[in-house]
Amino acid sequence: MPPTNKIEARLSQAEAERAMYIDFEGFEDHSPSLLGILIDNTLEQIVLDTRLSLAAEAKNLRVATVQDSVRHLLTQSKAEDRLIVAYSQHEKNVIKKFAQTDLTGPYRDARMIARRWRTICHTDRPINGHGLKDFLEFIDFPRGTYLGKKKSTSRLKSVGDMLARRGNYQAITPVAKAKWTKLLEHNAIDCRGMCALVVLAAKELGVTQR
Repeated sequence: MPPTNKIEARLSQAEAERAMYIDFEGFEDHSPSLLGILIDNTLEQIVLDTRLSLAAEAKNLRVATVQDSVRHLLTQSKAEDRLIVAYSQHEKNVIKKFAQTDLTGPYRDARMIARRWRTICHTDRPINGHGLKDFLEFIDFPRGTYLGKKKSTSRLKSVGDMLARRGNYQAITPVAKAKWTKLLEHNAIDCRGMCALVVLAAKELGVTQR
């Protein structure tokens, strides 16, 4: 494992509790459409795609560019000495590609942390895989089955397409509105669940390695 990855798999319980947990929603190989940021149990969701501005307004969400959002995120991370945690290298790579920013240093990979934790602390317990959903099931973190699996892009497309056709959030169908709500709930649960997972892992790893 390269040195950078070794660093990204480690953090203390105190660092985990103060970290900034982020999760993007969007289409593969495209600039992300939504950013969830969880800090001190407070969640902010920022719409990054102007085509979803009407849907953002309906939920009282801020609309901003990915570049401005990442710039603010990094500024706060440095000013408050907080790590930035996301699941896998995806968010780090998206930020490098679409915001031209390298997060090496404050970035921590929740998947690496979770895998290391299970290997050291819970090697006797089976797990279905190493996705966030698998680890949330592993720690019994509640995640409604109604949210489905890998539905984010289809929900984004459905809402975006209908807004483009009808030009008004109130004019889109109840089904489309429900898809927007579920997308936001999915993003929120991923942020909160990731935080719960990493804090637990950091705590147990800290006790094991004393």
